[in-house]
Amino acid sequence: MKSTGVSSHASPVGQTEPPMAIEPTPLSEVAPSPAPPARARGRLAVFVAEDWLLAGWVALATPVLFRLQGGAGPFDSGAPLLGTIRLAAVLGALVCLAARRASAEATTSAASVLQRGAVGPLCGGLLMVGISGFTALDTPSGVALALVLAALAGMLVMHFAGPPLGAAARRALVTPFVMVAGGLFWSLIAAVVGEPGGATAIAGVANPQTALAAAGFLLAFSAVYYAMLVYAPRQVAERDGGAITWLIRYALFVIGVVAGLAWPRLLGA
Repeated sequence: MKSTGVSSHASPVGQTEPPMAIEPTPLSEVAPSPAPPARARGRLAVFVAEDWLLAGWVALATPVLFRLQGGAGPFDSGAPLLGTIRLAAVLGALVCLAARRASAEATTSAASVLQRGAVGPLCGGLLMVGISGFTALDTPSGVALALVLAALAGMLVMHFAGPPLGAAARRALVTPFVMVAGGLFWSLIAAVVGEPGGATAIAGVANPQTALAAAGFLLAFSAVYYAMLVYAPRQVAERDGGAITWLIRYALFVIGVVAGLAWPRLLGA
């Protein structure tokens, strides 16, 4: 018989090919991506609560405490109120340093390296603030050593037996230390510029180049101090902000220090 040329696989007349099966699109490709968590969005802010508290502390509270204590320097004795505040702030920072992180808190290797690098400057800052606190309280050396050993033992207990702390709790613990450290810096600058009193050490420099060099030294010193006693403890509590963000925060701190030195003179205090 003569072949018609029609394939044996052809569909009968009047019938159509069944539609091809289409794979359903996964929900993960259809649903919109979730918004970033609030904690991640908060890191985009240039200024956080700690920045405003620190600026207010050095601009307003520290000059008032400085005068209430009779103009005591950062390492002068006979200032029990300041000594108590400093040691309490050191205790909070030690708890933050010893505490374990919450298991649900995600950390990256880059963050942990940065935090470990900040521990060294923080330990130096703790030593300086602790010494100033013991000195202000006129604490005998034997008692101070016993308290330091007790604090180290307490850190071990906190780390191995204490509950883990989240980022918010660690930030709250380290903030008083940051504020006290900022107040100490204000006291150092006040001693350099001759607070209290009318004439300042910088104003007494006749040579403008020498005055500019002195101002540059103070600015550089404040940057090192800020990195050691403000940036480092806050990074240990929680990694936050980039280089530009921290430069802006440092500028706010410097403005607070200058304001704390200026307004008492303008008011004749």
